[in-house]
Amino acid sequence: MTSSTVELWLVLQMVIEVLICIVIGYYFYREKSNKEEIGLEKEKKKVLMDSLNRFVAKSDDLDRKHQKVLKLWEKIERKGEEIEAYIDYYEKNLKSSLGANNVEDGSDSVESGVACYEKTSRLIENGLSAGEIAQAVGLPQGEVELIMNLKKQ
Repeated sequence: MTSSTVELWLVLQMVIEVLICIVIGYYFYREKSNKEEIGLEKEKKKVLMDSLNRFVAKSDDLDRKHQKVLKLWEKIERKGEEIEAYIDYYEKNLKSSLGANNVEDGSDSVESGVACYEKTSRLIENGLSAGEIAQAVGLPQGEVELIMNLKKQ
């Protein structure tokens, strides 16, 4: 073999060795990148699982609070019914006690306090005078004027 052929073979061998080194380097780089990606994926999964666990814990907490609110709402409804029963009871007592006493204006029955003020409010909205309203509902004229002033505010 001639010296140029040997040199050509040596250069070719060096080129092949460089290519093999590049391929091996690329392989190690790729493996390292894959390991980093796998590590990142594991970290992402861990973060997602932690977030999911916190979400479930908050959801359970909200469910417990919702149940408490429902129980409180039931109590409120029961108390409201009790209050309505008391109001009905006292309105009946008021009507019966006022009905037993003859009212000075000669009317047969006197409306309950709440209904009386509601009727007064409607008559004020209709534009009647304080005197006319006082005669219609059986309240003193001064009280009707006070209600009129309060409605204006």
